[in-house]
Amino acid sequence: MPQESIFYAAGRLSVIEANALTRQKVDRLLSAKDANEVRQMLLSFGWPSEGTDEENALEHVNRASKLVMELATDEDLVNVFLFKNDITNIKILVKAKSLDTRPELLSKGGTIDLETLKDAIDNKDYSVLPKEVVQALNKIDSQLMGTSYDPMQTDILLDRAYFEYALRRLPKREKTAKEYFVRKADTSNYAMAIRSMHAQKPFTFLKDILLPGGRISEKQWEKAYEKAENLPLLLNNLGTKLYNAAIAAYIEPKKLAAFEKHADDALLELFLPFRRQIDKNERLIGHLLMRSREAAAVRLILAGKENGFSHEAILERLRELYAR
Repeated sequence: MPQESIFYAAGRLSVIEANALTRQKVDRLLSAKDANEVRQMLLSFGWPSEGTDEENALEHVNRASKLVMELATDEDLVNVFLFKNDITNIKILVKAKSLDTRPELLSKGGTIDLETLKDAIDNKDYSVLPKEVVQALNKIDSQLMGTSYDPMQTDILLDRAYFEYALRRLPKREKTAKEYFVRKADTSNYAMAIRSMHAQKPFTFLKDILLPGGRISEKQWEKAYEKAENLPLLLNNLGTKLYNAAIAAYIEPKKLAAFEKHADDALLELFLPFRRQIDKNERLIGHLLMRSREAAAVRLILAGKENGFSHEAILERLRELYAR
């Protein structure tokens, strides 16, 4: 049962977020001479330190997932976002099974107990999973029975299943969350369209990987793809910054990473108005996104330091943070 007070939940989060990764802290991490100095700084920020860099980043997100589950006043809303961790776990388990390897970096922040999920994949008993995921796994199992298994297809099928599930399960009242998934679908599809265009793939290739749930229909994607200079126009209602980034990515493939950064930042902005709210369920989703964004930033900074990237090269790839 969810706990009943959003005021209590918001109060707990306000205290806990005192250790949030701010721009000032990021600047300190970027100024470190090497990755080991970054790790020492992270310890002072309360960062997990028991495992590898990847394990610690995952634990950072797991802690946030556990906390939000405890504080949830709207389980349907929270579970939709936490189910993304289940999808990631399913991808890891399916790929590990197909390659006969040990699954690594499984998240404990999903909605389904890990042992239950492992048994489901091992025994192909998918009764604990929503229908969209069951359908995707049945298709994947058909591939595994053949000789042409494609791990990328596993990602595509499960990502599509997640969006179908999310838009079905989100309560109608959760307009911000719905807008998040709608925009995520459209901007992700744009990135895939640009990659497909630069690789000179036919629309039939793109059609099979488009995420469902966006405002832009399949017919609109097909029409724009046939005359590719019209692709950026599909995003002209998402703000000048993102539209300009879409045009730049269309012209120059190297600019696609910048577009994806702007797209992710625009998604985070949907929840920024709730940072100081004490009576909105979106406050909990903002916390989840905050911790996920922090983990991504730390992984990027550590990888950059390990590989000798410049301060500027790391900075231009960093997404905006929830805490400013």
